[in-house]
Amino acid sequence: MDVGQSLNPALDIGQIEGAFVQGWGWLSMEELSFGDSDHQWVRPGHLFTKGPGTYKIPAFDDTPVDFRVRLLDGVSNPFAVHSSKAIGEPPFFLAASAFFAAKAAAEAARAEARADADSSAASAAGAGADGGESKPEMAGYFSLFAPATSERLRMACTDAFSAAATVGNPDFRTKGSY
Repeated sequence: MDVGQSLNPALDIGQIEGAFVQGWGWLSMEELSFGDSDHQWVRPGHLFTKGPGTYKIPAFDDTPVDFRVRLLDGVSNPFAVHSSKAIGEPPFFLAASAFFAAKAAAEAARAEARADADSSAASAAGAGADGGESKPEMAGYFSLFAPATSERLRMACTDAFSAAATVGNPDFRTKGSY
């Protein structure tokens, strides 16, 4: 990463790692929940997830096991103190790569489920039964709102389990802070 002339490489690497994990938490687990008609125990419009008991943030064991950070050498910034540069924001947003990797994994699961449905339909049609058609909701574009919580990822996979949970509501979205 380009940090200019690092004043303290160990400190800069720690800042980069911390900012990435903070961004990853923001995009994968930090869910804001507000009171509404479905959650009577919280006054409507009031934030429910406002403390460590309800607001999930990354912990030490959420940090990637293989986390490689390298600082670029020979990069100066003549307009700053000792040629240094800010390092907090770029790695924070670099965590978007993890969000889009999770979305790509859900897309792959949807494609696999569609292929399974197509092959089941083809084999049923070959046996003389009405095999039906593959599910169009498993194909193409789909929305995945941040944070990509485990619930949202599970529902985005669109398999028999998630389809059974959303019968009668093809536009189902998990509740959240979007």
